[in-house]
Amino acid sequence: MGLLQNLAAVAIRNKVVGALRESCPEELKPTLENLLADKIAINAIQGLVGANLKNPAAINAAAILSLEMPQPSKELLEATPALVEYLVRTAVSKLS
Repeated sequence: MGLLQNLAAVAIRNKVVGALRESCPEELKPTLENLLADKIAINAIQGLVGANLKNPAAINAAAILSLEMPQPSKELLEATPALVEYLVRTAVSKLS
């Protein structure tokens, strides 16, 4: 079952990353790509979203910024509030 779970997680991650890239505002694309290169940060954000599938209101900027992730990604998000808001909007819209 572990292999199937891993395959499902990869498929979901690829779908989410594709959706983020597709609708990302042009000015945020380089910053988004930097964030997407950090698998630990992406896993943390996906974990937040997954844990709040039934409570999208809990997916907000403060929640994302409070996640455990490597310092460079944390600093990138703190320095780019527009990216954080984009992540929130995208996650919430996919859950609604």
